Amino acid sequence: MKRIIVMLFLIMLCTGCIPKSYIEKLGIITSVGYDSAGEDKVEGTLVVFQFDPTTTNTSQIISSQSETSKGIRYEANRLTSHRLVSGQVRLEVFQDKLAEKGLEKYMDTLSRDAKISDMGYLAVSDVPTKELMGSNQSEDAPNIGIYLRNLIEKSVKNQTIPESILSVFVRDIQDFGIDPVLPLMSLKEDKPYIKGLALFREDTYVGPLSEKDIYHLMLLRQRSKDTEFQLDLENDSLKDYYKKESDSVNEGNLHVSLNDLSNKTIIHAEGNDFTNQKVKIEIKGRLLEITKEIDLKQPGAIKAIEKQIEKQLKTRLERLVDKLKEDGVDPVGFGKVYNEEHRDQLTEEEWRSQLPNLNVEFDIDMKLLRYGISE
Repeated sequence: MKRIIVMLFLIMLCTGCIPKSYIEKLGIITSVGYDSAGEDKVEGTLVVFQFDPTTTNTSQIISSQSETSKGIRYEANRLTSHRLVSGQVRLEVFQDKLAEKGLEKYMDTLSRDAKISDMGYLAVSDVPTKELMGSNQSEDAPNIGIYLRNLIEKSVKNQTIPESILSVFVRDIQDFGIDPVLPLMSLKEDKPYIKGLALFREDTYVGPLSEKDIYHLMLLRQRSKDTEFQLDLENDSLKDYYKKESDSVNEGNLHVSLNDLSNKTIIHAEGNDFTNQKVKIEIKGRLLEITKEIDLKQPGAIKAIEKQIEKQLKTRLERLVDKLKEDGVDPVGFGKVYNEEHRDQLTEEEWRSQLPNLNVEFDIDMKLLRYGISE
């Protein structure tokens, strides 16, 4: 009996020691942007959500400078009457100039902070994050931080950009054989948008990948389905199948819009030579739009369109590989795939040094399963 009384007393004592946090007094940090502020300092811009019944403005933007991310929060706490907490941080954005110096120390801090979810998104911005976070273009989201997170989350779910959560980025830094990528954000008429992808060599930002090349990289990195993409075909490549050869509707460039219903990519190194890669890609898709009057009922028309799509995809993929070789990065994971097949016969130094000599041969099989109704 005495033991039970003592235990109850200790429980009550411990309960009384727990600090109380009134939600009206808290500033919930939803997103953070980091900008370079000189050689040693970093400027942080915090998007804060606050539950204050006395005000209609539930969002606040706070900027402060320090040598560390924890110091930024400490300085920001001095600029608001609310106590800032980081339990709801779901997006961290880094200015490209800061990312060029390497992000490993920031990743270490984020990974060690138990209050920050490893499922939070990361991104790079080619404009100062202070400008990005200062945009008022948040549509129906409570604040700009949640809007930016939703923008990235939607793109990841629609498979238009690769996964960009903290745990995946850290994994790709630590595992050799593949380099990480992140969404590259910017502003257009003061509205945030995803401009392309940020390419990394380990933890260091090396340059952008254009929006047009994202689909091609996605095609090499992972299976996807129900994604849309566009291609520019050779102008006269389908002239034998025009409905009316003299019709003015057939003037101008030839563009096609496609829906990738499913795809399968197999990467294989010939023999034991890492620099000699074979890539087989099978795509099943739907023709959504074509900018010239093609008679799709004419024998051979669909096959001709498929061949032109295969040809253009091969050209674009070869250009993509040339850019990756020039930047010295491997976001596809050629090294990782090679080691999975060859029991880690390739060292990290060999993988990195042989990337510029990479020769990739593409074999593409495009099948149009649906192409609408033609009269």
